[in-house]
Amino acid sequence: MKISGIDFPPALMKALRDGRLVVFAGAGVSIGKPAWLPNFKKLAAQVARGTGKKPKDDETEDRFLGRLLQDGVKVHDLVVRILKGNGRTPAPTDLHRDLLRLYPDPGSVRVVTTNFDLLFERAAETVFEQPPAAYTAPALPLGREFDGIIHVHGSLDRTGSMVLTDEDFGRAYLVDGWARRFLVEMFTTFTVLFVGYGHNDTIINYLARALPGGGGDKRFALVSGREDTVRWRHLGIEPVAYPPDDGHAALREGVGRLADYSRRGLLDWRREISELAQKGPHDLGVEDTDILDDALSDRAKAGFFVQAAESPDWIEWLDSRNHLAFLFGDSDWGQREGIIARWLANRFVHEHPDRVLALVAGQHMHPKMHPNFWFELGRNIGDSERTLDPEALARWITLLLAKAPEKSEMHVWVKLGERCAETGLTHCLIEIFAAIAAPRLAVLSTRFDGNNGKMSSLVEAGPSVDHCVISEFWEQSLKPNIEQAPENLLAVAVEHLMSQHRLLVAWRHANRSWSTASMNRHAIEPHEDEFSENIDVVIDAVRDCLEWLEGHRPEAASHWRERLVGSEAPVLRRLAVHALSECTVFDPNGKIDWLLAHLDLQDEAPGREVSRLVKLTYPEADRDRKRAVIEAVRDFRFPGDPEEAERRAANYRHWWFRFLVEAAPDCDLASEALGQLLKQYPELSGRRETGVGSKPDPTAAKLLASPAVEWIDELSSIYPAAGAIQGRRAESVEQAVRQNTDWGLDLADALARSENWNPALWEALLNAWRDAKPDDGKCRKILAHLRQPELQQGHAVAIARFFRDL
Repeated sequence: MKISGIDFPPALMKALRDGRLVVFAGAGVSIGKPAWLPNFKKLAAQVARGTGKKPKDDETEDRFLGRLLQDGVKVHDLVVRILKGNGRTPAPTDLHRDLLRLYPDPGSVRVVTTNFDLLFERAAETVFEQPPAAYTAPALPLGREFDGIIHVHGSLDRTGSMVLTDEDFGRAYLVDGWARRFLVEMFTTFTVLFVGYGHNDTIINYLARALPGGGGDKRFALVSGREDTVRWRHLGIEPVAYPPDDGHAALREGVGRLADYSRRGLLDWRREISELAQKGPHDLGVEDTDILDDALSDRAKAGFFVQAAESPDWIEWLDSRNHLAFLFGDSDWGQREGIIARWLANRFVHEHPDRVLALVAGQHMHPKMHPNFWFELGRNIGDSERTLDPEALARWITLLLAKAPEKSEMHVWVKLGERCAETGLTHCLIEIFAAIAAPRLAVLSTRFDGNNGKMSSLVEAGPSVDHCVISEFWEQSLKPNIEQAPENLLAVAVEHLMSQHRLLVAWRHANRSWSTASMNRHAIEPHEDEFSENIDVVIDAVRDCLEWLEGHRPEAASHWRERLVGSEAPVLRRLAVHALSECTVFDPNGKIDWLLAHLDLQDEAPGREVSRLVKLTYPEADRDRKRAVIEAVRDFRFPGDPEEAERRAANYRHWWFRFLVEAAPDCDLASEALGQLLKQYPELSGRRETGVGSKPDPTAAKLLASPAVEWIDELSSIYPAAGAIQGRRAESVEQAVRQNTDWGLDLADALARSENWNPALWEALLNAWRDAKPDDGKCRKILAHLRQPELQQGHAVAIARFFRDL
């Protein structure tokens, strides 16, 4: 910032505003009237007056004074007499007062001086009502935390501590090191401005030993325009030149104006900044520009600017002067940044959308928008009180999608969706849905098993957006407009479900027969779930699109059913069967034909949807179709040991035949098939069956009457891992475990030993353990089971609730 011909660097001005500036004052401050004190070179000459001695060639002042001291000259006493004016009392200069005026109050003063005089203390009497603290070497405060006036080389009121000779300097900077310790901390912590020094000063040579490396933008020196700047920069000090003149009047004027600037009141700033902001950027002078550049770095002054700046031309002006760089990237934000960002979004997004679009779209060097700025833009664009024309809104939506941060404020998308729905921008709605519903991989935990040399993991794959947000967006904005582009939306949602499946397969958390999305979803049709996952909204979108197509465009619905039924993702096969249930083109015979032609009834994934479809169609089907269903059930085959495989197949056939009998009580084919099976396997006749009107589960008392291990086979048949009765709750098992925790632990051990991860049984165990509040020993046994990745895959929510209650 240029003041009175001196260009004060931004870093220096910021340190002044932030209270982090230290003034480091040398002898030049006390030269001239009414102080009339000499610099170090002239001081040494006056001490030597009358001794007949002169400095040798290249002999520094401290060494010369040290030689005089060795020759018996009372150097320190003479210096005190000289600096006290020899009868004429020195007075502080305007420069002393103006350097103090850089600070708003005595508690914020940070002045360090190598001068011995007490003129800063005297000047403070006229600047402040209360004097600032004062310290004299060697009793110095911490250099990283101090305020007041610091005499780092001693002062007139403590003659013995004055640093004058080479021996004194050695003691201060090397032997005792009090000056070095203080200065190293000070230079490291604060921004420093040297005033009253020349690059050849002896003291600067000693200071060079105390200056830590890497000064960067934290050290500055006010120097005459005639000074050699190389030496300063070699020390890591940036010279700030003032116009050269014989009496250094430009220095005094510049510091005085800088003090006036720093002490200007808020009302004065409000008036001046408001006037400049109302002018517009094209009417600014050089000094006006510097004032605004500095003001825009301060929270309060930036507030004055945005209150008055109405011209959109300010957008380009601010950008050209790098005042808007914080809007892009991930820098830290404060109140100032928030004030400017809100002004930009509130004032110009609706009235001058293209000007702001040009700013955001033109940031090729910063493709990432700051999350806070993204929020301000999205909030204003989604404002229901003000509307953009569809063309501008569409551009903004695409740009916000492209610039969206990883963790953007997702409620903004709900409001943006409402605006898109109001203006008929269905394609933008789909683009938003595609972005916020995209599955993201989250690796929750990993464990390497040294025994088998393999890693096990717990992962999730679904939209990162909160369920309530994505659900609100779907229900309020996109679903009501589903008829505008059902197949485009369907394509997006189907791809998301396929992407989720691929992610889980890659981490071995899914296979063709099953997946987390399919297992956790109780039913495809609308239903009340205790816990809904983010991916459920995507499943709902596919379901609703398929239902709309079945009712309005059957040919398209048929195409999608054919595509989904052969998908690797189990949840898509379930959706295909559900769509067939809603189909109005096929009669019950046609639906059974399609089902048997495209799907194996033994496929566990769409089991619930298959049983629902069969229940709806079997009673109305003709005899041939009923016979075809029964034959499909008889064809059930399972891999593994032949005897065990046949026993398992018999259990499944038993369930299906009972189910068909209950669905169509008058069907002799189903009754006959069930009778034949029971004749072949009489042990199945007393087994608990599922379905409408079937026998109740074994009671908790009956379960507890026998060891848990003896119930494994029967419970597994009552609650198969998947199939038509998927999702059924094993309430009697829960009751038994609540009554007897040890029995439940025995059941868990038996299930784990046989690698039986039956969802219904483990859910019953987890629910019961959560309520039973087991002691520490039993908790450790439970935790051993919860470490199993196979268990974590399907029961993350139940396990989380167990830990929460524990």
